[in-house]
Formats: sequence, structure tokens, C-alpha cells
Amino acid sequence: MRKILVISSCTGEKKVTTDLQLLEDDFKSKESLENKEEALEALSLPAKDMYTGLQHLRLMEGINNLRNKYGHDILDLYIVSAGYGLIHEDKVIAPYEVTFNTMNGQKIIEWSKFLNVHRDLENIIENYDVVFFLLGDGYLRALELPMKINDLQRKLIFLASKTSKRYIPNNLPYYFVEVGQQHAKSFSYGLVGLKGYLFKLLAQEWVNEGPDYINEIIEDPSIFIPKLSKFQKEDAQISLFPEIEQTNKKPKNTKIQKKEVQFVVSKENYAKNYGLPMVYFIPEWDDRVDPNYDFISDTSVEKRDPYLHDSYAHEIYGFSNYDGILISKVKVEENKSKKTKIGEMGVHSFLRYPTDRPIMGDCGAFGYINEIDPPYSTDEILNYYESLGFNLGVSIDHLIVGDYAKDPIERQRRYKITETNAADFIKKHKEGNYTFLPSGVAQGWDPQSYKNSVSNLIDMGYRHISIGGLARSQTTQIIDMLRELAPIIPDYLQLHLFGVARLDAVETFRKLGATAFDSASHLRRAWLGSGSNYFSLEGTNYAAIRVPPVDGHGVRVKRMIEEGRGTADQFRKLEANALSMLRRYDKGEETLETTLEAVLAYDELIGDGREIHTNMYRKVLEDQPWKKCDCKICKEVGIEVIIFRGNNRNRRRGFHNTYVFYKKFKEVTL
Repeated sequence: MRKILVISSCTGEKKVTTDLQLLEDDFKSKESLENKEEALEALSLPAKDMYTGLQHLRLMEGINNLRNKYGHDILDLYIVSAGYGLIHEDKVIAPYEVTFNTMNGQKIIEWSKFLNVHRDLENIIENYDVVFFLLGDGYLRALELPMKINDLQRKLIFLASKTSKRYIPNNLPYYFVEVGQQHAKSFSYGLVGLKGYLFKLLAQEWVNEGPDYINEIIEDPSIFIPKLSKFQKEDAQISLFPEIEQTNKKPKNTKIQKKEVQFVVSKENYAKNYGLPMVYFIPEWDDRVDPNYDFISDTSVEKRDPYLHDSYAHEIYGFSNYDGILISKVKVEENKSKKTKIGEMGVHSFLRYPTDRPIMGDCGAFGYINEIDPPYSTDEILNYYESLGFNLGVSIDHLIVGDYAKDPIERQRRYKITETNAADFIKKHKEGNYTFLPSGVAQGWDPQSYKNSVSNLIDMGYRHISIGGLARSQTTQIIDMLRELAPIIPDYLQLHLFGVARLDAVETFRKLGATAFDSASHLRRAWLGSGSNYFSLEGTNYAAIRVPPVDGHGVRVKRMIEEGRGTADQFRKLEANALSMLRRYDKGEETLETTLEAVLAYDELIGDGREIHTNMYRKVLEDQPWKKCDCKICKEVGIEVIIFRGNNRNRRRGFHNTYVFYKKFKEVTL
């Protein structure tokens, strides 16, 4: 077997994020880097586990597939990191925020020289017969090709776009394989992760066809794409209920008028459990703020421990804007410090949540969706729920969505895994001395398969059932599934919908048997997107006003200064003026027009899209919704809640959105 190396790139998406992540300046000083890495030790991971971008995830699926078949030594993976340089997949790295994609050509070369990318690559490839490169423009430039090649029999195969071809030498042993938009369409996969996805398909065929499969491609790299032609298609990726989505398809370029959708359920079709309370759980994703944050100086108390000193929404308000909290095992375990503290304190004490309010635990199936099998055993999960003091514990499931729902064999395998785990879970729960309420997970790929799953769980003796795999489904699809379930639901059954928060349909869900759901979408809207960051009780959603920080953790502005798009003094003056004018406007000391002018002047330098923001900012400044809101956050911090700027403002705005959502939810379900 030939010695094979894969070179891929780091991704902006990482498994662990923190406000204290490493920045470019930290990598310039060995002492600074070592000090910050020591501080971030609890958040550090091997490189192969740190990156969560689509290309990396698909690539790792392919690599793991190969290693399961042929052994770990089948190939090696190195990653071009804009922070650490060229690193082996097992190198432990701290969270960081540096990328070649935002650097101009000169800066890429200067920075890659500092990181010794070219030199290290030349040394590494000497040990391999074949090297596959899965890199975009900026990362290809960082290689500074050509390299000194001692063995012209070596094959260097580049999966790259047409525009990247200019960075790849046009002579042996360099081989260019074009991967572009037309391939994203024909393989029905997004361009961002396409190179990783194609390598995954290559690995799959390599496993299925045997060792000689790869030799054909190595001998003639031009057949790389043709060898995968059986995977090319024109259809869109499958949804939860493909046959329903097909009937809802609209012609391209047809403007759809948004209208209210009415969901009608006649009384004779209500589920027998209608009348049980409908409750809302919020997922726990480290959503905390510093209760003593100084908004004027943008500083927190020194040496605070975020886990001990920061506050959750229920502590800020003094009451809970949710009926319970859902926490997934994968979230507990992604951080060593957090895992240790929860293990020592239990979930109620760790979350400082009243013991008379429920905390629900699940395994976090989206975290291991691409694994062959779930990484947990029933005994382990039972003891985990009991020892940490969960009120409600969910059996081990395996998601059946996307590509996994397409494959009849694979979806049936995952369905069986979920069902077998549920049977084992309730059997051992009954035999053991467990105090939490067990919930069996139902998985499926269409209404009938979900009905079968729920029916089996009822027969097993479950009084609480959770429906998984719904988070990205259309409301009409969920309702069609619930219509199928409603006739078989007994009057005692509690039915939880994972990841679903649709206020316009919640009463319909309830009539069809649902009694609980969870979602943090309204909280996340506080900093995701640009037009609906602040919710009002009147029903209007507003944009938050973006005033990104220059100093501290102002990563975006630092990049712009490095790119020569303005000086630090220019940015600081515009930033200070925008903040000052907003605060003066809040007190009635400035006009709307002068305030808007100051905010947009900073916007223009940042490049945030002045034309888009003008009307949105004018609307929120005219209406001043924070002054009309009776919630504690809006009353205490005023206009700061509408400023898009760092965790302590953005998450407070998310807490406010949760407050609004919960009040509306209670009104709907009265």
C-alpha cells in the first residue's frame, strides 16, 4: 500500500469557542502564546477534533471509514492552520481566530513565512508517495508553490477551483482536479464542504471496492471525478418527508407572498392527552452574562470564574422564563472544567436552577450524527442521569435525517439502534433504583415510521416519549406526522418535540398530542442575522445596532486594521462617537438624525452595508422599543440591550427575547 498524505485547511467553525481565544498577535510571541495556551488548556483539543467546518467533518468521516477498514496507518492528515502553521491531526491546539481567507496576497505570504508553512511541507511530503491537497485560494497561496521535489514519481493531487489553478504549478508531479460550482450542483452538496465530501465518497468506494481502487486514481488523477460519477445527481437533498416537500415545491424565480397559515384540527381528532399542560424547555448552551458588567468601560470584574460568577437568565430576572432546562451530554463533555464542576455539584446546583423545576437530559444525537454508532452505553447513561440529579432522562438515539434518511438500509439500521436502546433503557430503569422519569426516543423518516416507533415505545411502558429529528422540518411536515400519531396516544402520555418552537402552531401541536418542546432559536436570534435581533411584545422584531469593539476582543476590526482599511485611531474615534451619540439619544440629548449619522459613519468604515442598515436602524431608534418593555433587562441597561456588541449585550438581548417568547407562549396555551 502506498504511503498517502492528506493536506486540508483549518476552518472558522470550531468545537470550542471562547472570548479568550488566541488571536494573531498571540502567535507572534512565543511567551504570549505559551501563557494563553496554558490558560486555555481546559478548552484545548487535538486538531482533528477541534474543527467543525463542513469540509473537515466530511473529510474525517472518510478518513475514519478508511481506518476502520484498513487500519490507522492507511493515511496521515496534516492541516494548514493560519494560527499554528502546518500541524498533524493529533496536535493539541487551543481555540483561536486567525484565517488566511481575510488576508491580502502580500499578508498571506508574509504570515505563512513566519509560520514556516512552505518549509515544513517540503520536509513532510518526503515521507509520502501520494499527497491529496484540499485547499482554497488563501491556503494554496500560503504553500508558496512550487516546492523542492526530490522524487518526481511522487503524486501531488490538488482538489481545487478553477480560480485556484493559478497557484498550482503546471508540471509534474503536480496534478490539478477541478472542483467547482458545477460539481456542487451535480453532487448536491454545498461548495464550502465539497472537497471534504468528495474525499468521503472516494473513501467509501475505496472501502467497498478494495485496495486497488485508489491505485487507479493515483495512476491517473484525471479520473478522480469520473470515478465518483454514480453519486452525481440533480435532485435536492432529501428532507424529513421528501414526498411532502415535492408537492410543496414552487417554480424557480416565483415570488412567494408570505401569509398566515391556518392549522385546523377537528375536536374528534384531538389526541386523548389534550388538556395536559404544554411546557417549554430551553437548551443549556453556556448562556450566561456578567451581572456586574460595566457597559461604559466594557469591562468585567477581574479574575472572575464565568461558571461561578456569571448569571443565567433565571438569575437575572429572578424567575424562570421557561418551564425547564434541557442539557445534552455532548455539551457537558465538550469542556473539561464544565464536566468536572457538574460532576461535583450536580445539574441543579451547577445551573443554580430551583430543584422544583425539571432539568431534562439527553445524549445530544446531533453531536455524534456521523458516527457509526452512538458513543454511549445504556448503563452509562442511566447512571449519568441518576448521579447528576436529572429529573427526566432520554434514551440513546441515532438520528435519521438528510443522507441517512435516503438510504433504506442505513435508516432502518439507525431506527433499530434507537428502538433497541429504548427497550434496554426502560428495562434496566425498572430493575434499578432510579428516581428520574425515563423518556424513550422516537426516530423515523416519514409519518408512518414515526407512528411505528411511538407505538413500540408505548408498548414498552413509556409514559414520556421524545420525538427526535424534527428541528429542520417544516411545520406542515410535523403536523402531518402528529396527525398520524394522535389516534394512538393514551391520555397519560407526555410527548416532547425536540428542537421545535413554532408559536403559530403550538396549539395545533398540543391538540395532536404534544405536551412539551425545546428551542433556543429566539435567544440565538439576538446575534444571528441582521433584521430580527430584538423581539417586542407588540409583535415587531427589530435589528440590533452594530457597534463592534476596536480593542479587547474586536477581532473583526483588528483584521481590517491589519488589511490597511483604516487606522486604529480612525476606528476608535468613530466607535466612541457612535456609542456616545446612542447614549445621548437615549437620554433625549441628541436627535435621531445626528445619532443615525454617527452610527452609519462607523458602519461605512466597517463595511457592514450602510444601505441595508439605514432603514432598520432608523426604525429601531424611532420606536425605542427598549423603553416600552417592562422586563428587568431593558429597564436596567436601557439602550445597551439594542447595541450589537459582545456577549454581555448580545446574550442579555437573547434573554429579553426569551422573556418575550415565553410570555407569548403562555398566552397561546392558556
